[in-house]
Formats: sequence, C-alpha cells, structure tokens
Amino acid sequence: MKHAEHTRWQETVQHLLAVRRPEQAEQLLRHRLAINPQEAAAHELLGLVLLNQRNRNAEALAAIREAIALDPQQPDAHYFHSVWLLRNEQPFEALRAIEEALRLNARNATYLGYKAVILNARQHPEAALETTAQGLFLDPGHVECLYQRIRALKDLGRYELAVVTLQQLVRWHPNLAVAHAQLGEEALRTHQLKVAEGHFREAIRLNPTNERTQRKLLPLLAQLGQEAQRQRKPDEARRYFLELWRLAPHEPAAHHGLEQLAKESFWLKRQLLRLDAWSEAVQQDLKKGQLRAFLQLYLVMVPLMALFCLPLLLVMLYATLQWRLHPDVQRLRQHSRQATIGRVAVEVGVGLLGLGLIVALRLWLNTVSDEVILVLLGLLAVSVGVNVLRQRRKASSSLPK
Repeated sequence: MKHAEHTRWQETVQHLLAVRRPEQAEQLLRHRLAINPQEAAAHELLGLVLLNQRNRNAEALAAIREAIALDPQQPDAHYFHSVWLLRNEQPFEALRAIEEALRLNARNATYLGYKAVILNARQHPEAALETTAQGLFLDPGHVECLYQRIRALKDLGRYELAVVTLQQLVRWHPNLAVAHAQLGEEALRTHQLKVAEGHFREAIRLNPTNERTQRKLLPLLAQLGQEAQRQRKPDEARRYFLELWRLAPHEPAAHHGLEQLAKESFWLKRQLLRLDAWSEAVQQDLKKGQLRAFLQLYLVMVPLMALFCLPLLLVMLYATLQWRLHPDVQRLRQHSRQATIGRVAVEVGVGLLGLGLIVALRLWLNTVSDEVILVLLGLLAVSVGVNVLRQRRKASSSLPK
C-alpha cells in the first residue's frame, strides 16, 4: 500500500510537468519534503521541476546534488545532473554524468538518447549514430533516439537515410511538432516550397509557442510570394506578403513585395515592367553573343532612333502630303488618284506606327549604352544621305536636256 502511495505522488508530479504546470508540481514536492526531508526521490523530482522553470538553475543543481548525496545509486539523478551540465555548457562533465546513469541502468533508451544529444552537441555524429542504434534496439519508437539519429545522419551528409528515419519518426509520432518541422526543413532543402509550407504550418499548429519554427516560416513566405509573383499570380502573392507583414511588420521583403504588387496593379506600370524585364533579357543575350538578341536590338533601335529625327520626319511627311495634294500633280495623276490616296495612307500609317513604337519603346533610352546609340545614329545618317543623293540623281536625270 505504501508503494502504491509512493508511486501515485510521483505520477502526479510527472502529470503536472506534462501539462506544463511546474509551479504546482513544486508546491507538491515542497509539501512532501517538509514531511520527509531526507527522501532522495523527492529531491530528485524537485531538481527536474526546477529545470523546467526559468532562472532556477542554482536551486535545481542544489536539489539534484542533494538527491545524489542521499542515494548515489539512483540513475535518474545522474541523468538530471547531465541535463543541467549540458544546459550550462559543460558537455564533458555532462557526458560523464550520463555515463554514470547508464552504468546504473544500461537498458534505458532515454539515457542513450540523451547521450546522443551530448555527442551531437560535441560534433561526434558517428558516435551519436551508434548510441541511437542501441537506444532504438531497446525502443524502436523512442523520440529522442530517432531525432538524434536524424541529426547525426544529416551531419554526415547521409540525407537519404535521414529521410527514411524521419519517415519512421512521423509514423511513430504523427502529432509530433518537431517531426513536421524536420519534414519542412527537408522539403525546403529540396526546393519543395509548398510541401515545406504545409509541414511548417502543421508544426506551428501542434506547437504554437515554438518560435524556431515560426522564424523558419518567415523566409519561406517571402519565397512563396516571390514565386507567385513570377508566375503572374498577384492574389496568391499578396496573400503571402500580407501574412509575412502581419507576422513580421518590419520585414523588408513584405514591404517590397506589397509595393511591387501595388505598382503592377496599374496597366501602364505592368507594361513598363514587362518591357523592362524583356530589355534585361535581351541585354543578357547580347552579352552571350546570341544572334537573335542582335536582331531584336536592331528592330527596336531603328524606330527608336527615329525619335532623334522626329522633326525631320514630320517635315518630310508634310512635304510629301503637300506635294501629293498640289493641283498640278493631281491634274497629272487623275487617272491614278485612288492609288495615290492609298500610297499616302500607307505612308501616314507607317509614320503613325513608327511614332507608336517610339512611345512604347522609350524606356530603352535608359538601358542601351551610348556607343550603341552613336553607331545606330551614324548608320541612320548614312542611309538617309544615300537615299537623298539617289533621289537627286533621279531628279536630275529626268529633267529635259
């Protein structure tokens, strides 16, 4: 009966710790120690309870040492001592303490799992892998052993085996937040952004207070928003950027993404951004020496160069129309009046088309080097000069001698 009563109060303390109520567990232990001040098990659990509270390190160490002094053969006391030592950056002493716990109880998967924690912290993944194998032989679904095995395999670069172990962890513990967080990291490593998002959100749902997982979600939201923006999905991109902004109001990626989407919501701005992107692509192709890029540049720059000669073009167009509408010309060409009107319409249409191209491609002036502009201007001037000389020769040859 006394043994059942002894087990009951220990189970109550463990339950209070499981539901994250360490203060009530401490009150229960203080009350028991007031009655039995020399009870090693009570000091041992008091050390564990104090380890689960902030800024109680010194008290926790005192309770653990008291438990070891009262009963040095209790392996849990050495285990808790090892936890305290590792938290206070004493990995060598922590390893000795967990070895003592394993000496007293060698078939405890929890002790083996924590030994793997220490070995991974000391950058000894091979030894950690061997330790987790021993723990999983005793308990194939042990959480800490599976998790530390995954860490060790990743440190060794054996990602395929790490994924297999991770799948085992999820099968054994489907509602474990850390398992979904690990799956999210693996999906992120293989650039499966949507899959990573699902796992990170599930990990946060299972453990909303885990700040580490929330921090990993933030850059992922930025990447998803940028990817949706590249795929011309503004509503989806806006949803991601807005969520990122709500979670981190000072995140630059959220501000930049929302501002960019606002600019793209205007039709003219969208066209200019599209033209700018096309311009950058052509310039990259030019650097690679692709013939298609030179052809695109020529077809764009020829009407663009007309912008510099726009007054001359307008004068020429006016002169052409004036000459065509002269009474003597009309009298001479009465039989081909319809053809004349057609030619004038074509010439006017070509002029308007050139003006449209000039307006639409004005942005190129800021992206093309001065050397290219000068060369094209020279070519244009030469072609105009050759055409003028040819017209003069024709005119002189047609005059009566």
